[in-house]
Amino acid sequence: MSVRVLAIAVAVAAGAFAVPAQAAGSAMTAGDLKELCSGSDHVSHNVCRVYILGVTEGITQGLAIAAANGAKACIPEDISAEQLEKKLKARLEQDLSRSPAQSTQDAAVFLGAALAEAFPCSAPKAAQH
Repeated sequence: MSVRVLAIAVAVAAGAFAVPAQAAGSAMTAGDLKELCSGSDHVSHNVCRVYILGVTEGITQGLAIAAANGAKACIPEDISAEQLEKKLKARLEQDLSRSPAQSTQDAAVFLGAALAEAFPCSAPKAAQH
C-alpha cells in the first residue's frame, strides 16, 4: 500500500471525510480507494468499508435534506476533524446517557441532527463556532 493511500486511510478513519472542504490534492481518488480496498490487512478492509458506508450514508442524508426531510448543517470551513469529532462524541455521550433508547436510532440521522443543531445555517458565522 502506498504512503499516500495509507495517509488518506488514516485521515478517513479519523473522520476527516466529514470536514466540508477538502483540498483537491488530498481527496480520495477511485484508484486510492481500489488500492485500499484491495489490501489484505484488517485496517485496510475496515477503512474501505467505513469509507464506502460513510459516503453512502452522506449521500442518503444529503438527499433527505434536499427533499426538506432533514435539517441542514453549515459546518465552518475552518473546523478541524479533531474539533468535529470531539463535539460529536460529546453529543453522543450526553444524549445516549440521558436517553439510552436513542442508541437504536440510525447513526447518520443522529449525526445529521447533531450537526444541524451545532452548526445551523441560519445562525451568524460567529455563533457557529
